Order: sequence, then C-alpha cells, then structure tokens
Amino acid sequence: MKKKMALLALAATAWLGTTANTPVTRSVENPFIESTNTMTLDISKVELSDTATVLYTDAYFRPHYWIKISSESYLQADGKKYALKGTQGIEADSLFWMPETGEASFRLSFEPLPRDTRSFDFIESDCNECFKLFGIDLTGKTEATVPSDIPAEVIRANEAVPSSLPAPLFKMGETAVHVHLSGYRKGLAKEVNLYVNTLLNGQQSFTAPVNPNTGEAEFKFWQYGSAQAFVLAGIGVNRFWLAPGEEIDLYIDMHQSGQMLLDRRTQKKQLPPFKSAPGCYATGTYAGLTSSALYPDKPYSMNLFSKESADYKMTAAEYTQHVVQLYQSLSDSIAQSDLPSVGKELALLKLKQEAVEAMAQGDALRTYNYRMVHNQWDRNKPLDIKIDSLTAENRAALCKLFPIADEQLLMGENIMSYARSISNPLIDWPEEAKLKGTFAEDLQRVLPLVQKAANISLTETDRKILESVHNPFYRDAILKMLENAQIALKEVEGKAIIEKTPEVTPDKLFEALIAPYKGKVILVDFWNTWCGPCRMSIRANEPLKEQELKSDNLVWIYLANETSPLVTYKQAIPNIKGKHFRLNNEQWKYLCEQFKIDGIPSYVLVDKSGHYQLRNDFRDHEVMKNTLKKMIE
Repeated sequence: MKKKMALLALAATAWLGTTANTPVTRSVENPFIESTNTMTLDISKVELSDTATVLYTDAYFRPHYWIKISSESYLQADGKKYALKGTQGIEADSLFWMPETGEASFRLSFEPLPRDTRSFDFIESDCNECFKLFGIDLTGKTEATVPSDIPAEVIRANEAVPSSLPAPLFKMGETAVHVHLSGYRKGLAKEVNLYVNTLLNGQQSFTAPVNPNTGEAEFKFWQYGSAQAFVLAGIGVNRFWLAPGEEIDLYIDMHQSGQMLLDRRTQKKQLPPFKSAPGCYATGTYAGLTSSALYPDKPYSMNLFSKESADYKMTAAEYTQHVVQLYQSLSDSIAQSDLPSVGKELALLKLKQEAVEAMAQGDALRTYNYRMVHNQWDRNKPLDIKIDSLTAENRAALCKLFPIADEQLLMGENIMSYARSISNPLIDWPEEAKLKGTFAEDLQRVLPLVQKAANISLTETDRKILESVHNPFYRDAILKMLENAQIALKEVEGKAIIEKTPEVTPDKLFEALIAPYKGKVILVDFWNTWCGPCRMSIRANEPLKEQELKSDNLVWIYLANETSPLVTYKQAIPNIKGKHFRLNNEQWKYLCEQFKIDGIPSYVLVDKSGHYQLRNDFRDHEVMKNTLKKMIE
C-alpha cells in the first residue's frame, strides 16, 4: 500500500518463509504484466517450485518516503488464491523507507502456483488503494495486445493522421464523453478524471465513477468552442480533442500500463509525463488528433516558469531579444523534426501561444525568477530591485514574428494561457497590434464576464458590452453560461449551507470565525473550487471524518472567496462536512496577508487553548491526519 511520510528511517527486514534451499523448477525473467494500478511496484523475475512462488520485486518511489506491503497479499490464478508466506528485504505490514535513489528491491514468497499456470495476478490485499498487478505472464509474452473490445474502425480512424489541422469551431453545445476502459480489471481504477482546457472557462475538471462491471464512465457538460481534453484513468495521461455538442466514445487501452512497466524495466525508459500515452482512441470530429505520434517526446517549450526562461536582471530590451531568439530557435527545431505535418503545426501553435504569454507576462515572469532565485515568496514584501517594464515597443517585436491574433491559435494546446494573455486588461493589444475587430478584442471584453455569468451577477452594462462583440458566439456563450448557472442554482437550492460571515472589520474576522468553537481543535482550510490540490485534499479527508478523525472536539472550517463560481461552490459544499464561509475579496485578502498565505490549499490550526498558527506542512496529508489524531485523542 502506498503511503507518504517525510522522515527518513531504516526498515527492518525479515525472511518469514524458508525458501533459500528450495529447488527451482521454473524461472521467468522480465515477465510481461498485462495491466497495473501503480508504477511504484514491478516484478522483474518469478521463481516457481513445488513449495513456493517467489516474486523478485522492484519498488520505485520518492526518496525518504515509505511504502508498505500487506501480510494479506496473495496471488490469484484460475479463480484460486495463494497466500503470502514470507518476505526478504522488507517486513510485511511495516513501513519500508525508500533510499536516496528512490529504488529498492525485495522478495515476496507465496504458496506454490500449479505447474501449468500460464498467468496470475498479484493482489496486495483487497483494499482500494493497494497495489494490484494483473496478468503476470509465465509463457514468454513480450508486448501488449490491443484489447478486443476496441472497434477496429475506431483504431483506423485514430491512426489516419489528418493532413492539416482543422479550424476551431465557434459554437456551443452539450458534449457527452463515453469512456471505455478496455481490458478493465476490477481494482485498476475506481474513477475517471476528465480535464477540459477551454477558451472561455479555463480548465474544467470532472470526475465520474467507473462501473466495476463494465469498466465504463460517463461525462456530460456544456462546451463553448473547440477544446483539448485529458483523461486520467489508472496509469498514464490520455490526450484528445473535443468538438462542442458531440457525443463521442473514448477507448483507453489499460494494457498499456503493463507495457510501460516492461519498458522501464528492460530499457530504463519511462513515458515522459507531457506525452500522450499510447492506446487512447476517440471517435468524433477530432479523432485524427488523438494519435500519440502527433506529440513530441520532448516538448518545444520556452519553459516560462523555469530559472532559465527569464532572468530578473534583464532589461526590457534584453528580455525581448531573449524571447525572440528563443522562439526562432524552437520554431526551427520544430520545422526540422520528424513529426508529421499536422504535428508540426500543433507544436508551432503551442509555441506561438507561449511566446504571446512570454511578452504579455514578461514583468511577472522576471519577478517570479527573482523570487525563485532568492527564495523570497512573501508577496507582501516588495522586491529589492525594480523590474524594467516591457512597453508597447517591446511587444511590437513579437508581432513581427507572426500574427498574434490568428484564429488557428485557438486550436493550440496552450489555449487557456493564450486567452488570458491576449485579453490582459493592462495591455491594449487591440490598439498596439492593430487587433480591433478581431477575436482578441472580443476576448478582452467577454473574459471578465465569464465569472459574472457563473455567479449570476451580469449587469445591464455587461449586457451592453456583450452586444458590442464582433462574433456573436462570445455573446451567446456568456448568456448560455448564465442560463445554465440559473438552472443549476435551482437544483441545489436548500442543499448547500453557507454560514453567515461575522459582521466585523477584517482585522477581527478570524477571531470571530473561531469564537463559537472555543475549547475545541479547529482546522481552517483556505480553498477554492478551481484549486485541484484543494479538492484532492478535501476528498481524502471526508471518509476520515467518519473514521479516524470522527470527534465532537474537532471542527472543520472551510474558507473560500468569490473566485469560486457561486453555483459550482454550492454544488460542492453539501459533500464537504464542516462550516463553510464565502468571503468577499477584502476579507480574503486581509486573512491571506495576516497569515502570509503563499497559495492554496493553506491551513491554520487552532488548538484547544485558542492558539493558532499557519500549518502548510499539512499539505502532506499524512502529517495532517496524524497531527489531528493526536490532538483529539
């Protein structure tokens, strides 16, 4: 079972079974594994005899963090179970601390499998989060086979790479995605996470349970314009594109997880985290853009948030020259790559979007570089230097490289950051770059209204702004968002309880929030609905509130602000047990400054005496859980 802990220790080892002198009747090196729910555990060799089956096991995990193997682990073959007899190099049910290398090896000994066994499963007990490796082959299989439930015509459609990139679609509609986990085995994935990168809404995230009997999951949502999407289901990231209003089938080949294990083991090769996993097949308008062959192993990226991308000591002119030269170098590399033509087009569009962001956010990126170099993350403290601000003249150098308002850019992979950059209210792009009458001018007008529509707070002035856009798609999209928000709000009416924020000045707000719970342990969670790590932490805590952390002496207070769309917020909080407050901008800003909060999630812990302090070490969930357990015991 995977566990995280931040301290280093040595694990005791024991050999609980006696296998050293057992004659081996069969040995299988590098067995192919059909599918797995983890990249932490792998099996490099299987030894079979009449008295035991021994797995030579390799572990890969973060240095100084720990894993654990349950004594209830077993092998499964032909419907029968074979129990764990002993271990060597690791002690069952005890913490095993990963060394500095992040790699370790140990052996697990089980009751003997029958001699005619062709494949078996390793099940590290039946808990949901435990390691599971399915279809460990003993016949000499060397590569994955595509599951038979993926239609041949779908595979052919995805392998037929288009000769050119389709134009973006300026329409909206309710999109349906039917996810099929092909080759699914119970235990591979409980849920599917879908992330949709949109032009207007930023990244929209959805979660759907997997039907354990069929290995399927369903999504339905409103979509505004073309969008790139990612699915996480078990191992690997699967990338595809969505046309608004379509109903598509998405097939995820679960056998590719086993192929990834074998590649790492035999070739010391891991799938890059930014590349699409092979074995993803989609139907629909953009089926041909699903192929992993379109996406490079190494991205042609400016790496804007690395130390090398922007030096705070650069003048505006030097930074501009740096961006121009980097763009030219990377675009030349794309042209010379072996990507298919549409793959080159996608890579170049992504680079162009990044270049626009580099110039639109150049001052902020160099400020970020300063903070990174000096480890100075207190944003309330001014910098010791003055960043030389970019001007319209600097940005003009970018406009000479390519048209920055080419509508085809709305099919690029960096669509969200590009939309924010081209609509930056501090830059008069329409005037500077002669973009009046283009979608760039429309985006500057409508993007600030997206949150207002989600919060059902559009004014008459806002509606007049919508009437001034050149492309009616943007007006219609905002009004449809408003309509959908109104419908959704009615559906959650009475289900979501938002506590009344105390009517005190901001400097007295925190004390007023915790005053009713004097004498109890209080965890104050700063979060928002758009924060993925916030949601993950909250989801991990929910079952604990009825288990290890169930106590009348522990109070959970959740603070969000108005950047959480009202409807999304009201839909979320009925599933989060605790006291919920939605602060205005002034209140939120004051508390963040009071506690020097550097981002969310952030946590303030109040003990029984009323003493409180920021505890961002609680971002490590194990630290949070164990600390709270001790305080309420």
